Amino acid sequence: MKWHGNNIEDVFKHLKTSPRGLTDVEVEKRLTIYGRNQIQEEEPISKIHILLAQLKNPIIYIILITAIITFIFEKYADTIVIGFVVLFNTIIGYIQELKAESSLQALKMMVSPECDVIRNCPEDRMCVEMRIKATEIVPGDIILLEGGDKVPADARIFEAINLEIDESMLTGESVSVKKTMKAINDDAIVAERTNIAYAGTVVTYGRGKAVIVETGMNTEIGQIAELIKKTEKEKTPLQLKLSGLVKIFAIIALIASVATFVIGLIDGIELFDLFFFTVATAVSAIPEGLPVVMTITLAVGVNRMARRKAIIRKLHAVDTLGAATIICTDKTGTLTTNQMTARKIFVDDQFIDVTGVGFTPEGKFLINDEEIDINRIKTLRPLLFNALLCNNARLRSHKLDTGESKWEIYGDPTEGALLVLSSKIGIHKEEIEENYTRIDEIPFNSKLKYMVTFHKISPDEIHVYIKGAPEEILNLCSKISINGNPVDLTQNEIEKINGVTTEMAKNALRNLAFANHTISENQIESFKEALEKGEKSFMFLGVIGMIDPPRPEVKKSIKLCREAGIQVIMATGDHKITAEAIGTEIGIHEKDCFIITGEELKLMSDKELDEKIDKTSIFARVSPEEKFKIVSSLKRKNHIVCMTGDGVNDAPALKAADIGISMGITGTEVAKEASEMVLTDDNFTSIVSAIEEGRVIFYNVRKVVKYLVCTNVGEIAVILMALILFPLIFQEMFLIFTPVQILWVNLVTDGVLDVTLAMEGKESNVMKEKPRNPDEPIFNREIFINIVYIGTLMMIGTLLMFFFSMNQYNNNLNKARTIAFTTMAMFQVFNALNCRSRTKSLFELGIFSNKYLIGAIIISITLQVCAVYLFFFNSLLGTTPIFLIDWLLIILVSSSVFIGDELRKLIRKQIIKRKN
Repeated sequence: MKWHGNNIEDVFKHLKTSPRGLTDVEVEKRLTIYGRNQIQEEEPISKIHILLAQLKNPIIYIILITAIITFIFEKYADTIVIGFVVLFNTIIGYIQELKAESSLQALKMMVSPECDVIRNCPEDRMCVEMRIKATEIVPGDIILLEGGDKVPADARIFEAINLEIDESMLTGESVSVKKTMKAINDDAIVAERTNIAYAGTVVTYGRGKAVIVETGMNTEIGQIAELIKKTEKEKTPLQLKLSGLVKIFAIIALIASVATFVIGLIDGIELFDLFFFTVATAVSAIPEGLPVVMTITLAVGVNRMARRKAIIRKLHAVDTLGAATIICTDKTGTLTTNQMTARKIFVDDQFIDVTGVGFTPEGKFLINDEEIDINRIKTLRPLLFNALLCNNARLRSHKLDTGESKWEIYGDPTEGALLVLSSKIGIHKEEIEENYTRIDEIPFNSKLKYMVTFHKISPDEIHVYIKGAPEEILNLCSKISINGNPVDLTQNEIEKINGVTTEMAKNALRNLAFANHTISENQIESFKEALEKGEKSFMFLGVIGMIDPPRPEVKKSIKLCREAGIQVIMATGDHKITAEAIGTEIGIHEKDCFIITGEELKLMSDKELDEKIDKTSIFARVSPEEKFKIVSSLKRKNHIVCMTGDGVNDAPALKAADIGISMGITGTEVAKEASEMVLTDDNFTSIVSAIEEGRVIFYNVRKVVKYLVCTNVGEIAVILMALILFPLIFQEMFLIFTPVQILWVNLVTDGVLDVTLAMEGKESNVMKEKPRNPDEPIFNREIFINIVYIGTLMMIGTLLMFFFSMNQYNNNLNKARTIAFTTMAMFQVFNALNCRSRTKSLFELGIFSNKYLIGAIIISITLQVCAVYLFFFNSLLGTTPIFLIDWLLIILVSSSVFIGDELRKLIRKQIIKRKN
């Protein structure tokens, strides 16, 4: 069927639906027939792919080649050990990466697009909108379209009020298309089908309703799906840094291996044994676990962020978050609760106080603390009619299990507060709309700062209602209603009203002004033109002041940002005085800081803005377009900027910021797509939590790097020093470890412990340090010094235990090797405890606070005990049972790295105390 060429009645009939939508039962049937509304993309990574990926590693290739060589030379024990090590490493890597991939896929589902639909409408009641995942849409569904929405599937429009849609992604046309509901020529091309809303296009203006006609691969965009398939995954900056680090260590490993081979040749070691030993040395020198650990660290981090209400859409944001220096945030809903409540009305030259909180329609209207008869205030009812009709929100209640009613707002919270206000005196939107049919509107936008609706009483009587910023509404009024009578709006009256709104703003009230006018139906278009020119034709009715209290936790979060060296800037559409009152209360604004309004910002040059921006705490009355100018200035000052936004016009600023943050509750789909992170609770505190987790991720990567490199340096130092010293001390040449023992320590012991450091929780001082430079390398001077220090202790301790054992057990090489081998393994265990923090003692962190590490230590020690005492491992690894006294000495010596690093941390703390 050519949906665009048929009347809407025929479309409804063909789809067996109506403007009241489908039932849940019918939706389930159609899901079975049509499938989910999704474009076929590349298949998610399969389990077998993840398994094979564990073997796609140059180190594993070398080890497997070595296994083949040992098998050819009939060294079956070595072949079995190598096979076990590769199998163990593959299984551990597979389980960890599978969990990480599953977590990331689950998070991706959490930020999938949503849309508003009408379903389950009883014939005798008003239809109720519901929000669902776009993938659950089926042909016949009725969708609601508003500015900022992304169209979920191809749909035939049957209601369009100033509806405009950007179809550039489909047609290449940059100008938004004005949509209609009329049937058009069957032969019309895609770009000319003005009654169709296509999947993937964006509503830029107005609102409307449409019936879904095609979903998934049957949509226009689905038919060119090959053009929009996902590209290859990009690596994050952190992953790129890590890849570079692994390459450097690969070069070092090559040098160490060559040195081992050359020294071994000079010492006269048998060629086959030397080859195998050199391969094992190369493996021990490369921290091959880093890429896998990086994936797991990111997965753990983004899951923690998700639990704290911040969903990461683009992985590179994880790295950037930890380096953020500025948070530029909206006020409403982010810093505040987004539960608007009307508190004060200025009408008929007097103030009315309103009681009640939240969205429950209960409260009183008071003058001088005494309840009033609302009919006595003649202009109050027209004002409330205006507030209800020039309004797109809906107030709904539903019964809780307790039997109580819970009231919810569908739509903008500010408009919702106006519905609640009117409901408190028994004026309900649904009842009034029956006699005041809306036939046209001018939607609110940030440039106009007002919204206008046109309501038909009769062809000769059209009521025009306007609401918006008081200064904008006053500029469009020539009259004012006083006690129900229109009188001229004089300059004195304007100054009085401006004084009233200023005083209300000082009390943190957000003010909206209301006005009305009456015209005939044939005057609508000419009236719009006159309004666009700024003609004064309205009658001013009054002002309603609403309060949106700050979130209780936000003050603490802002203080935390200051301690962390992060500047918080409020960018709001509110009046300067209202913004200042809220900003001062929550700790954003201080006396020596600037407040810049949108008008002032427009007049500023880039240079002037750059000079002031570091001392600016609030931008008031700014539009989304001006946010882009703010972000650009901050970036010129080399800041790492987090910018929040929820509207379609916020997209440029979100894209320009280092981390664009959209709102999960109030945000448009366009804003979400332009962002790197989505807040599921629209809460400022969640941004701070995400930055905290970003820092934790970076520090945990450093901990893993430090641990693995310490281990590798210690092993290489022991191997090389033994090759040099043994011929001098023992007058004969033998190896301190067998090749398979080196592989065991490197791939089994390390492979169990390293990942658990990625799961380390935050340290208490993580938000008391200044933001790091985003270009700061993972491997810094502090880590280098620490690695040399710990690596030296490992080398000395292991060699001393070998020399002692050779002397104690009459040159029993197997016994001495086993003791040295176990000492090296235990060094790794104690070093893992060291690496939990750069600065804090284990006892400050809590010995059992990382349960994953404790579990890994138990597994690691158990495996080592098996390696020493089980006959099977004795024959494979060349080990032999040792005595309890040997274990005591091993623990005493290997714990030296732990004791030594604890002393380093203590000395460091004392030095910092003296400096302070």
